[in-house]
Amino acid sequence: MKYDIQIFETLESTNKYIENIDTANIDEGYIALAKQQTCGVGQQGNRWESEANKNLTFSLLLKPTFLPIADRYMITKAVSIAITDFLKQEIPNETISIKWPNDIYVGKDKICGVLISNKFRGTTFNSAIIGIGFNVNQTTFSHDIPNPISLKIITQKDYNLTAVLTKIYTNIEYRYNELKEKKYNSIDKYYLENLLYLGEERDYYYKGKGIKATIIDVNKNGLLIIKTS
Repeated sequence: MKYDIQIFETLESTNKYIENIDTANIDEGYIALAKQQTCGVGQQGNRWESEANKNLTFSLLLKPTFLPIADRYMITKAVSIAITDFLKQEIPNETISIKWPNDIYVGKDKICGVLISNKFRGTTFNSAIIGIGFNVNQTTFSHDIPNPISLKIITQKDYNLTAVLTKIYTNIEYRYNELKEKKYNSIDKYYLENLLYLGEERDYYYKGKGIKATIIDVNKNGLLIIKTS
């Protein structure tokens, strides 16, 4: 991929920015990064809080035309494990995991959120916009954010944001190349091995009712497979 980054002082959403431009003549690997993102969102429309100039809020353009639409969730898996790869390199003594479908946790606290927007042309994959919010140097969060954490909180060190971005990109590129080589089994295995709560009995809601169940797998479409007690 061609590493090409465009930096903005402020954007409402880096994902929406890329969605609204003509990407036909833009190479995959293009990154839109906002020093401040004013309307960032996470899974299910949840707000993503990020202090200006403290964290990474960016979106990466991929063009996985080689990937069958039926296998689109493999992008989620590849990106998620790429970020865990980076964290295991950076903070090797911490427990890193993926909270389904693609939030990244250190212990029981969230350090990174991923939001992926896929576009198709007929039966062919056209593009995937990978939105990433990564807590790097922020140390104070709003009280309504339940369990945030950042690299600086963990290590008490300041980080160069450009250096962190480059390392994350390098890990994503590595896992993305595994997708191109159809190493699905390796990606599936690593994703499951790092899935938070795998094999643990927990409380879930299903069709409006509380149940006790255990995560045993994630299917091809990215849905949890659980076993009830």
